[in-house]
Amino acid sequence: MHEISVAEELIRIVIENAEKAGIKKVSEVNLRIGELSCIVPDSLQFAFEVLSQDKITQGAKLNIERTQPRFECQRCHSVMSGDMERCGECGSDEIRVIGGDDLQIVSFVGD
Repeated sequence: MHEISVAEELIRIVIENAEKAGIKKVSEVNLRIGELSCIVPDSLQFAFEVLSQDKITQGAKLNIERTQPRFECQRCHSVMSGDMERCGECGSDEIRVIGGDDLQIVSFVGD
């Protein structure tokens, strides 16, 4: 379950930035996670809760927004989203992932 290492790094980044901003308690963390990221939101939520014990992130609400995959056709350079195997414009199967496989910390809230 790689969500444990993802949660560890997430907590580290949030705590580091919260401390720089003078925040003593984080109440909310907002994430954007691509559907192709192989991250299971429920597992990440659980790992975040367990690993946040006795830290300034303890009890923080983890808000997760899922994003669709994005692709670019290598032949006609059309950009598409959703579940694609072929370009909707030219029919080519030469497409590459350009988004939807990421994890982004959008923001966090604290005081």
